[in-house]
Amino acid sequence: MSYSIREAKAKLSEIVRDAEDQPVTISNHGKRAAIVLSPERYDGLLEEIEDLRDRLAVHESRDEPTMPFDKLVAELGLND
Repeated sequence: MSYSIREAKAKLSEIVRDAEDQPVTISNHGKRAAIVLSPERYDGLLEEIEDLRDRLAVHESRDEPTMPFDKLVAELGLND
């Protein structure tokens, strides 16, 4: 669902209701200017970001050596 800023000014209540079900895009001169989300979806996204940060921190804290996937594939001879 998408609205121009002009439409959004006139239909704010409708946009807020629509955002309960799915994100609503507000555009300015054809370019996305804002996304309206329900509080539940917003909170869910923040939780996902925090989970990903935690996973990354665990991964970075390991002392195990790592190598790029393509180098591993080449070393194992799997790129043929």
